[in-house]
Amino acid sequence: MRMTRASAIRLWTIVAIIVGLEIVCRMHWVRPGLIVAPSVMVIEIVRLMGTAAFWSSVWISTRSFLIAFVLAMIAGCIIGLVLHAFPRVRSTVEPLISSWYALPFFVVYPLLIVLFGMNEKPIILIGFLYAVMAVIIGVLNGLDRIPAVFTRTGRLLRINDIQQAWFVSLPAAAPYVFTGAKLAFGYAITGVLGSEFILANAGYGYDIAFAYNNFADKTMYALLLFLLVAVALITIGLERASRAVEHRSGAPRVSDVQKPVTMASRLAASVIITAVLLSAWQITHFVVGQEALASPWVTLQRLVPLLTGEEFWTHVRETFLALGFSLLLSCVLGAILGALVGMSATATAAVTPVIVTLYALPKIALYPVVLLFFGVSFAAKVVFGAMYGFIPMMLIVINAIQSMNPALRKTARVMCLSHVQTLGTVVLPAMVPEVVTGVRVSFSITFLGVMIGEMFGSPRGLGYVLMRSITINDTATIMGVTVLVGIFAVVVNASLVALDNAAHHA
Repeated sequence: MRMTRASAIRLWTIVAIIVGLEIVCRMHWVRPGLIVAPSVMVIEIVRLMGTAAFWSSVWISTRSFLIAFVLAMIAGCIIGLVLHAFPRVRSTVEPLISSWYALPFFVVYPLLIVLFGMNEKPIILIGFLYAVMAVIIGVLNGLDRIPAVFTRTGRLLRINDIQQAWFVSLPAAAPYVFTGAKLAFGYAITGVLGSEFILANAGYGYDIAFAYNNFADKTMYALLLFLLVAVALITIGLERASRAVEHRSGAPRVSDVQKPVTMASRLAASVIITAVLLSAWQITHFVVGQEALASPWVTLQRLVPLLTGEEFWTHVRETFLALGFSLLLSCVLGAILGALVGMSATATAAVTPVIVTLYALPKIALYPVVLLFFGVSFAAKVVFGAMYGFIPMMLIVINAIQSMNPALRKTARVMCLSHVQTLGTVVLPAMVPEVVTGVRVSFSITFLGVMIGEMFGSPRGLGYVLMRSITINDTATIMGVTVLVGIFAVVVNASLVALDNAAHHA
């Protein structure tokens, strides 16, 4: 089969990077221990693959990931269908949905150990928590775009709601559900490997952390290479499978044609949801006790000295400053690279599969590499946060440019505008709504990246406070900081959602 031009460009670019890295390492143009040559990585991974311990770790992590992923798909589809059926509840929880990935779920690991024991169940649950929201979002996006005729046909056939969901709604929304599944795949791996990296004593993530902590750089890079190749192969398989279910419905979003939800309805739903969350929190506290989960009242009491102490606000300023730099870096870098790639159809076809694969790669496993380059510093967590956020922004900008009305570019050519003038006067103004969406999407996961960076290797910041509290089992501080982070993320995302809606309706 003949290779396309885009595939050839992608292949030779990857080959050039590998050869260049090999030369840089062999010529000792980088500090020893900073990075190893690709050939050394290959030799080491071949050696590791000949050991039973390696495959045992792979199986432990793979089993946890698969269970978390399957549970996320099932629960995500059910929750997405329910939320779509109740638009008032959906509009209320939308800021929570957008803020989901800013919440540091790793802090609940001690609670999960109390509930389920020191086994793989807590790790599976964290992987599930990270993956399920991507499925929910995919299902909601798909259901919003189902042509109304499908629903009316189901009613005419007098099928019940379950049959309607299983035989009509989900199949019609399949492309968007599949997009959510691809994202959930990456998030599930992140949750599982991240849990193993931080707190477990077995698994592939634990092996990477062990190699880093013991200065076994050759082993660490070999493990990362195997992970990159495995994720790339699975991502390629998912991408090909998704093409089989692609279709264009051409339907408007339901939210664009439904009667808007009133502020009173949103307020009432917010009160109900808050009451449910607090009740569940209190009940869980009664079941597991103070050592595993502080009660809402004890958490509130702990927040008072936290919020009045100068040391806490020093950590808050550190985190917010890192978040600001990370978000700025990820959005600017993602927008520029996305615009440069999106202006060329060939470049888009060549680059997009690579960045999709990189996005599926669990960035948490790359944090040791970031530490090797930047050390335990402010720059390390800024770069790590930007690693999370710039790819979504880049993909959104690429899609915005590629789906732009062709008449705009034709008009620019008729007016004899240069590429720079076309970019500045036509392309950039046309993609402003998508850029706003990119900022909203990038915010939560950039925040997550900064928090994880502080949990791993920083003497300051809210992530450091959380990790220190986990070490001494200070459950009141853990819950207090988590609640504050959640409130901040929800408020910011609610503002960004409102800005996003205004930009798309302008």
